[in-house]
Amino acid sequence: MKKRKNFTSKIKAEIVLSLLRGEDPELISREYGVTLAEINHWRDQFIESGTEGFKRKPEDSKLSAAERKIGQLQMELELTKKKNELAAKLRKK
Repeated sequence: MKKRKNFTSKIKAEIVLSLLRGEDPELISREYGVTLAEINHWRDQFIESGTEGFKRKPEDSKLSAAERKIGQLQMELELTKKKNELAAKLRKK
């Protein structure tokens, strides 16, 4: 499976501006290793919000952190349940 590249908002803006200047989308796609769909999506974001549309929003990182914490707590809960089950089995013997 191909590893997905992460592009900065500056690089995305360069790509979109190249496209808007009339450069060949196929050449841009090959040069940067991105699909035409990604380039078109970035173009639409850029037209709608300028470079601000490319930047990650603080809420996104807070949500990601909260999701990671929930996952960690779920794993801890499962481990605690397993430990308690094992302890109960050992007491019965």
